[in-house]
This record gives sequence, structure tokens and C-alpha cells, in this order.
Amino acid sequence: MQSAPQKIHFVGIGGTAMTGGALLAQELGFSVQGSDQKLFPPTSDALKAAGITYNEAYSAANIAYRPDRIVLGNAISRGNAELEAALDARVPIVSLPEFIAEYVIGYARSFVVAGTHGKTTTTALAAHILRANGINAGYLIGGIANNFERSAEVGDGSAFVIEGDEYDTSIFDHRSKFLSYRPTHVIINNIEFDHADIFTDLDAVEKAFSRLIKIIPQNGLLVINADNESCVRLRKEARSRVITFGESAEADYRLDSTAVFPALIRRGKTLDIKSPLSGRHNALNVLAALAMLEDFKIPDVGLAQALASFTGVKRRLEKRLENKDFIIIEDFAHHPTAIAANLETLKTIYPVKRLVVLIEPRSNTMVRNFFQDALARALGHAEVVFIDAIYRAEKYADNERLDLKRLANDLEAQGKKVFLLPAENKSVYVREKLLPQDLICFMTNGSFGGLIGQLVTELDIPDENPVTDGTGELA
Repeated sequence: MQSAPQKIHFVGIGGTAMTGGALLAQELGFSVQGSDQKLFPPTSDALKAAGITYNEAYSAANIAYRPDRIVLGNAISRGNAELEAALDARVPIVSLPEFIAEYVIGYARSFVVAGTHGKTTTTALAAHILRANGINAGYLIGGIANNFERSAEVGDGSAFVIEGDEYDTSIFDHRSKFLSYRPTHVIINNIEFDHADIFTDLDAVEKAFSRLIKIIPQNGLLVINADNESCVRLRKEARSRVITFGESAEADYRLDSTAVFPALIRRGKTLDIKSPLSGRHNALNVLAALAMLEDFKIPDVGLAQALASFTGVKRRLEKRLENKDFIIIEDFAHHPTAIAANLETLKTIYPVKRLVVLIEPRSNTMVRNFFQDALARALGHAEVVFIDAIYRAEKYADNERLDLKRLANDLEAQGKKVFLLPAENKSVYVREKLLPQDLICFMTNGSFGGLIGQLVTELDIPDENPVTDGTGELA
């Protein structure tokens, strides 16, 4: 651990990882402040609960108190008032990964959870298993996990579990974030094309993960998905021990999803352990976490008890409302593979309900037409789809932007009911088309403009907000 400057300012503090970083800095004894714009729960709630002061607008005046160091979020670019003021004033600037590596991880064993999907849940699972078995590991989770009061804690310095993102580090450092985390143990859940704003194709994504594998020490561990072609190909580059997981018959940790109750199998022996979360993808997340923590030699009974008490992560198939008429689910999925997996899980849990999906195209990849066809296939698991306008559509050329009308036509060709959300009165528009007993799922990596909370509130008072039978007549 290095000695910490007294005052530190987080520019872009509302990001999930930046909020976690601010919590870690506070625990280490920093005087922490920050700024962002349009903060929303759960990160805004976490900052308030910790008593961390933040401004909801960028301004040079926010750093007039002369912080000793600036931690710069990776969404911040030149022209930002606080970045320009910090450069002019010669205030030292570091990225969040640099800060975490220097002040938090240090010489501790670093357990990095990487991959296109499942990082947050798997990180939370691993940290919870360790903590539930008396191992005071530090952690940083890229979301709000229900088993933890905070999204990040320093721990005792012996081990640190962190969600490792392949996205770039900052405007000054275009390496993937996870390269800074001094990895000793690494999970790669899966590798698919994503982050179209920084990666040109799947090969470019694979190169980032290849670099991660190459910096794992010989006495470290790589846990890799045996069902993913890119993972299988890249495992050959490892100098460390490798453990595989997946549904493949050759996987060291294997999911047998053909059984009546899906079985978790470790090197040929069925474990008396159940996945605490629904869905095949979550069972695989459990296997990956168990494999990564193998060296701790936690007894099976300890693993089983820890998993039985795991209660998930907010915004990952999170139930926001359940009453006699409706169930509302909020989910963070914003990639066709994750969308399809989560909708398949909902159909399994609620097989007789009409599945209504509201999607906000928001991520830098989702707003582009790269996944035009894949998105139509993924959303085809629903019976009704509401599509919101593309977030900041003006940033993208017509020939690269997701075609919403084509998406709607493709879904209608599958026999689905599709509605493009209006700019105004969205809640009224949606409620007019709902039916009693609908299962409603919001999918966004943003806030959906407050529509989620608004609909939860309105549908929780059915007498004051009657819904129709979908034709305009009262149900």
C-alpha cells in the first residue's frame, strides 16, 4: 500500500466503477469529493449513504479547493471543464485502474473477473463466497450486490476480487482497464464483440484478452469458458495453470443442464451445491467463481452455505414489482447474447405469462447496426416489445445507426406486437397496451429516463391507474 494524498477528486464519480473507487478511497482515509452529471440510483444512493460530497455538473469551480489528485473517469474527454482546469493547474491526474492498482491491490493476490457478460454477478459471487467463509478479501463490484452494504471494500490486503472490464482506461490511456489490475487469478467468462466505439471487430477484442492472459504469472490461474471458441483458442497463450468450465464434456467444472435439476460437476463428481440464481448463464457464473477460488480449499459445505445465502445484484433480473396484476423486472442486459439468455430465463420461470419487453438502445454497441439482426432474434423471445428512441442518436451516422423501423418490422414478421415509444407520455402509452398478468421487463444500461420507477409506482396503485385490455377498453 502506498501513502495516500489527503484530498482526492473523482471526475465522473457516478459511474459504477468510479463510485466503487470513491468508496475505496474513503476507506483508505482520503478526503473524497467528486462530480458528474445526471446521477441516478443505485450509484447516487451509494454515494449519499457514504457521505461523499458530489456536484451534479462539471465546473472548474468544483476543484478550486485544490485536490491533491484527480481520478479521471474513462468517459471524460478533453473539453471537460474540470479536466481542463486540472491540466492548467498541474494537478496530478490518474485513471481509476491506476489508482486501484497503486493504493488498493498492491502486492495482494488479484482475482480479476473478465468477459463480455456475467462479470458483475460472478464478481459478487466470488467476493460473497470468500467473505461468508471468513476470508476478508477486498472487492470492487461493478454494481450494487444485495449481500454487501457497499460495492467496494479494501479488505485485509491478502486478496482482492475485482470486475475487470475490457473497455479503455482513460482518454490518456487506451489500454483495457483489466491490464492495470495486476492479475494473479483471472476468469474469462466469454468473449464476444462489444464496445464498437473502441474495437473494430472480434479480432481486436481477442487481442485485448490475449494481453490479459499474457500478464498472468506462472504461479497464477486462468479460468476459461470451454464453450466459447475465442476462449478455447486463447487459452493456449497462458503460462499459468488453466481450469475450464462450461457444458462441454471436457470441462473441469461442468454444467449438466440436461438433468431435471441442472447439476454442477467438478472433475467428474457431482457437487451437492445448487445455483442460487435462475438460468443456465447464472449456473455457469457459479462454476466460474468456484473454479477461480479453488486454491482457497473451502469445504463443499462452506461453498453450499455461501451460495444458498447469495441474493443477487441489483438491475440483474431484479424484481421491482409483483402484485396481483403485474410483475416488473429490471435488467442491465444490453448485448443480444445477454438479452436472449435473460429472456429465456424469464420464459422458464414464468412460462404462461405474456412477456413484455421495453428496451432502451443506449450502449455504444447497441446503438449501432452491427447487431441489427441479432437483436431482432434476441427480442423474439418476447410477445410484446416497446422500443425507445436511440440514446444520443445524433452522434451516429445514418449508415451506422441501429434502424428502429427495420427492427420493428423484423419482430412483427415473427408475429410479435411492436411499439416505438413516443417522446412524451411514455408511461400512459405503455399502460394503454398492457394486459393483466403481464410480465414486464425493462432492459437498459441507463435509467430509461425515469420510466422504470414511474411505471412501478403507477402499476402499484391499479385502482387509480386502470389498465385497459390492450384495445382501449377497461380491463
